[in-house]
Amino acid sequence: MSANIPLVKMPSGHSIPVIGLGTFKTTDREVVKTSISAALDAGYRHIDTAHIYQNEADIGEALKVKFAEGGIKREDVFITTKVVMLWGTEHHPMDVRPACGESLRKLQLSYVDLYYVHWPVHLLRQGESRGPFTLEDTWREMEKLVDAGLVRSIGISNFNKAQIDRIMAIARIKPAMLQIESSVVFLNEKLIKYAQLIGLPVTAYAPFGSPGTSPDYANPLELPCVLDIAKAHGKSPAQVLVRHALQRQLVVIPKSTSPKRILENIKVFDFELSPVEMEALNNAEPNQCRRFGLRAWSKLPEYPFDDEL
Repeated sequence: MSANIPLVKMPSGHSIPVIGLGTFKTTDREVVKTSISAALDAGYRHIDTAHIYQNEADIGEALKVKFAEGGIKREDVFITTKVVMLWGTEHHPMDVRPACGESLRKLQLSYVDLYYVHWPVHLLRQGESRGPFTLEDTWREMEKLVDAGLVRSIGISNFNKAQIDRIMAIARIKPAMLQIESSVVFLNEKLIKYAQLIGLPVTAYAPFGSPGTSPDYANPLELPCVLDIAKAHGKSPAQVLVRHALQRQLVVIPKSTSPKRILENIKVFDFELSPVEMEALNNAEPNQCRRFGLRAWSKLPEYPFDDEL
């Protein structure tokens, strides 16, 4: 990693830049390429994607172009993606290796730095009530990807405490990262504190609260507290939210397709929020609400969000 972005060392022994570019819902081919190019030019060295984002191939093309230009090498960029979730196939253990191979083919890479189980939810095959396999079976297949050199580290995303504990109990290779939703409108603080207590680093997705998801949700970028703190520091509301996540010891993956905002979101290392400001942001939205609860999956096996943790 060559850019001046702080790194967090994961349990796998590998290090991850504390800020990455989120790419959820970035599907237009030219927009993807422009975003990746702008991010790398701005100093990002961490790109986060997933099979279901439907942009791996375009990200792969953008990376190929940047690597060919010289100056940035493959080993300089930390790439994460997530195990395929297709309706009726999902992360059945037999699907893990082929899914990883497909992602590598699209990304035009020989390995990814971090490969997540995207969701613990068991999406049922036709005629199936519950698979004969478990999350633990899936994790054992993830471990084989590390053995094969296809991935450097493996992680879990959207798991609850009980599911984390189950994986930790059987893992030959421990999860290197937990990726979950976290912002000032949904701190997810109990789960974050638990993960950090057991030595599992956390990446926060949707740090801006995914504005526009629903008119019923508060927009963190417009909260009076956020605006006041941004004004006091001469920063944008987005920069305040990224900084807030970093000071909670989180890795953070803000999403933007605007080259101007992509650059802005990484310029957060020249100021610090005071303890008073951090507390104000932690209490900025009393109606804490998960944006990505996916209630349509709530009756499926392994749905993670019925438990408090």
